[in-house]
Amino acid sequence: MKKQTSTGAWQFRQADATDWSPATVPGGVHTDLMALGRIPDPFVGDNEKRVAWVAQADWEYRYHFTVAPDLQAQKHIWLVCDGLDTLARLSLNGHDLGATNNMF
Repeated sequence: MKKQTSTGAWQFRQADATDWSPATVPGGVHTDLMALGRIPDPFVGDNEKRVAWVAQADWEYRYHFTVAPDLQAQKHIWLVCDGLDTLARLSLNGHDLGATNNMF
């Protein structure tokens, strides 16, 4: 089996926003927002109340990649996504690939 590992830069945004920001994967939206200085640490003081909106919003992550030519020649290609959160929708080049509704 041939493998191609992702090595590029991830980006994220709130689903209704237009601008993308750098993201760290593996990671999560809270840590990405904290890294950008957009929210305080939810585990300090009563900050959890101040950042409750983050859990109520929908978030999108994206990653641009090109499949290596030797993989493009394969009959089947697997896209493996380890560690998806509880709810996720996957798309590739504008085509829905599937969705998850449980992390376990």
